[in-house]
Amino acid sequence: MVAVTGHGGYVPLYRVDRTDVADLHDGRASGESAVPARDENHVTMAAEAAETALARASIDGEDLGAVFAASVTDPFAEHGIAAHVAYRLGAEGDLRTGDFGGTLRASTDALFAAHRFVEATDGTALLVAVDVMPASADDGGTPDAGAGAAALVLGPDADDAVATVEGLGQETTGFVERHREHGAVAVSGDERFERRHGVAPAAEAAVERAGGDPDRAVAGAPDGRMASAALGTVDAENVSTFGDVGHAGTASPLLDLVHALEGGSPDESLLLVVYGSGGADAVSLATGPGTDRSEGATVEELLDAKEYVSYAKHLEYRERVEYEGT
Repeated sequence: MVAVTGHGGYVPLYRVDRTDVADLHDGRASGESAVPARDENHVTMAAEAAETALARASIDGEDLGAVFAASVTDPFAEHGIAAHVAYRLGAEGDLRTGDFGGTLRASTDALFAAHRFVEATDGTALLVAVDVMPASADDGGTPDAGAGAAALVLGPDADDAVATVEGLGQETTGFVERHREHGAVAVSGDERFERRHGVAPAAEAAVERAGGDPDRAVAGAPDGRMASAALGTVDAENVSTFGDVGHAGTASPLLDLVHALEGGSPDESLLLVVYGSGGADAVSLATGPGTDRSEGATVEELLDAKEYVSYAKHLEYRERVEYEGT
């Protein structure tokens, strides 16, 4: 069996009130979206979440056998996140790294890869998911464009594990309705059609294969309606940070999962469902006694600690900073 032995999240300090964004474009919105500071990037945010996860797992970076990273907004075509996060954590040398992108399923792609690595080697793997979703004044400022990071440490099952992976499920369909080019805001087709013929059947099949009877569930999808469609008829409490963070890409489902683990109790059943271009994935977990919150800030604490920025800053802070090398 494979277990979650450490977990951590990161949410930027800054927030924009979505009503401020919507009002400037004669639209409607509610909630808040996380905004990265000017000196924050994918690697720094992922490292913040990873450091918390390692501390809670009571291991150092040099104890890792693999680091996998997921992102759909990494601005580089050739650069990567995983190796840079590993270096910041002191993990180098005989270490497997991998970067996943191209779909919101990248978060579960990384999780599945970490799971297989642990099964095959009895080693320890870290996975991180991090995104800064783009916003453009030409597209109404994209009020739900969020930012954040989350990390999980996976290893062999142990009596004090945070959670044990009970089942994995996937459904790959080739259904691609929503799409986005590098740096651009996503383009959606008929969203009702996608929820009915893309999200629902793919998520239902993945959930059935993962099994389990969840007490609480986390759904990763581009918006609230798709998340509801992904959960379908699953009768479980939905844990979500969307109202406080917005759509944070691949980070959202893992951030929600960390939030659920931090706020849960032993002997619960959790379900993670992630929908993205090409299908859906599901993970069934059983929580254990190791729900350590003493190291690092909890997601709840990160959500409560915030400062508001203006609509202009919300756009400015998402602009790419010119790369100057390592």
